[in-house]
Amino acid sequence: MAQYHRAVASGKLQADPAQEKAAESLGALYTELVEQAPRKRLFGLLPAPTKTAPGLYIWGDVGRGKSMLMDMFVATIAPKKKTRRAHFHAFMLDVHKRLFAFRQVAAAHDVLPQLIDNIDNETELLCLDEMQVSDVTDAMILSRLFAGLMDAGVAVVFTSNRAPRDLYQGGLQRDQFLLFVDLLEARVPIIELASPTDYRLQQLKAMERTFVYPNDSAADDFLLDTWTKLTGGACSDPLRIDVQGRTLRVDKHCNGTAWLTFEELCVRALGAADYLELAAFCHTVLLQGIPALSPEYRNEAKRFVTLIDALYEQRVKLIATAATAPQDIYPAGDGNFEFHRTVSRLMEMQSETYLALAHHA
Repeated sequence: MAQYHRAVASGKLQADPAQEKAAESLGALYTELVEQAPRKRLFGLLPAPTKTAPGLYIWGDVGRGKSMLMDMFVATIAPKKKTRRAHFHAFMLDVHKRLFAFRQVAAAHDVLPQLIDNIDNETELLCLDEMQVSDVTDAMILSRLFAGLMDAGVAVVFTSNRAPRDLYQGGLQRDQFLLFVDLLEARVPIIELASPTDYRLQQLKAMERTFVYPNDSAADDFLLDTWTKLTGGACSDPLRIDVQGRTLRVDKHCNGTAWLTFEELCVRALGAADYLELAAFCHTVLLQGIPALSPEYRNEAKRFVTLIDALYEQRVKLIATAATAPQDIYPAGDGNFEFHRTVSRLMEMQSETYLALAHHA
């Protein structure tokens, strides 16, 4: 609460009663976690918990400040509690990766308790941002996974764009997922951050342009200024995204905003799977240095088309610098006809209507 009030007093944040309510809930959780007696281990084993670990679920529309408040909470509590902050999608990818590794040793054994014990040994508090469930394998294990973690004493904080019962609508095996919803409703406070203001959209609408050309020092200054406004400038949270056994590096990343170059994304041999994973993790992408492409650069043009398709379908906000206007990026060559759709999408992605759309994580 002190951090939040200082940010409002300094003008960094606008006073927002809905944000303050959520901050109060996080402050109460902080007090409960920090003032409770530390858990003691004997030969690496935990005694049976005396009560369920506390937690919190904060939901609300995009751009309302959920991730910002989580970051304040993590910055305050991390020096006192072993804390892991992760994008929910990244956390679940790690869960499945570990389960797969455990099954190689005990193929016919239920390895979920082993995973729960591993996570419990590593952390006392999980902060999982942007919860969105679309995968049936996730939906089927969430109840057991988080019941086990909470029973072991791991506190969990979630943020999401939706209330728990509005998640995974129409998904396969939804009855299994609803066991997780029942768990949340029984064990953690569920707080709606019902602010009327979309602060992220305000920031994007304040920009005169989101697609700047030509590539020059003014364009570079534009991207740096945009990055500073969207992230505060000092934030550094590099992503390492596992894609089909390889790693997609996003070195410049902060709370769902990524800054990448055309060379990193479209000159390297990446494909649709890489771009879809990037679009799942990031709600905003700053793309630097789109060149004018001559016909011999058909592979780079094809990757660019695939990248824009992935970002567009997931409603990722694109802020880009380029050598030329969209219609002149790839005027001739193999695949030029398909590139017309990309030009149309680049134009639409600059519109206020598109900028107001929720990210499809």
